[in-house]
Amino acid sequence: LLFVAWFALLAGLLAAVRVTGWTPACWIALYLLVLGHPTVLAAEMLLARRVATRHAAPRARWLDMVRAVLVEWRESTAIFGWRMPWRSNAVEDHLPKSSRGLRGVVFIHGYICNRGLWNPWMKRLVKLDRAFVAVSLEPLFASLDDYVPQIERAVRRVEAATGLAPVIVAHSMGGLVARAWLRSRAAHKRSDGTDEAARLVTIGTPHRGTWLARLARTANARQMGVDSPWMRTLAEKEPPTLPGLITSWWSECDQIVYPPPTAVFPGSEAKQLRGVGHIALTAREEIWKEIRRRIDY
Repeated sequence: LLFVAWFALLAGLLAAVRVTGWTPACWIALYLLVLGHPTVLAAEMLLARRVATRHAAPRARWLDMVRAVLVEWRESTAIFGWRMPWRSNAVEDHLPKSSRGLRGVVFIHGYICNRGLWNPWMKRLVKLDRAFVAVSLEPLFASLDDYVPQIERAVRRVEAATGLAPVIVAHSMGGLVARAWLRSRAAHKRSDGTDEAARLVTIGTPHRGTWLARLARTANARQMGVDSPWMRTLAEKEPPTLPGLITSWWSECDQIVYPPPTAVFPGSEAKQLRGVGHIALTAREEIWKEIRRRIDY
């Protein structure tokens, strides 16, 4: 709807200009339509940098921030404007018979996203003929615990096809959902639950919450707040072996999950990508190479 509304507003503006000419109001409207998105991104990154400074956390360098805004603008426009609204089911889950004995992947997206986020990496896995399932978490604004059954079904499908525990790749909120799923499996088994996945690769996940969540109004967003009751309960019931399962990818230019390194699970393998925004993290070749390495392990 936002995508269609943008084109409708632009068409309306151009129609108005034919009648009134380029008035100051028309120029302002054009700026908001064309450059409003990167302006908001820049404001978000400036806020994130200020919060990082206040908490004595790693700060983004100015040149890195400029680059991060431009790349985030490009990637988020492609993802939110095309891939997720129109191409979310363009790449179907892939569970070939030939995948037996070859490790598969479960993809979990983040807040206000869907499985279309992963299209480029899913296409690569199809070419490799490797098994994967990508979920679209619904309902959109439910509690994070409500998504656990969807992850359980996805993991079971990959396990049935491959005979192996999958590598779980999760962006942002998806990493918390994966942790909630691991906690759920541990509660129903004698093991600590960490053997249910071969690896949990988290990308910009607010493992320790995010400052931005204090502005949230939805249930799942509020749960991602720093030291929220949900976050405390999750941490209290997790096994001590969990850090050894997780790779935490993070960036000091993440304008959604901050202050850094809140995207690092304590004790986990931490990998920083300098000068990368929140959505653009999902397009990084370094993370794809990590996925390849984990499924071939």
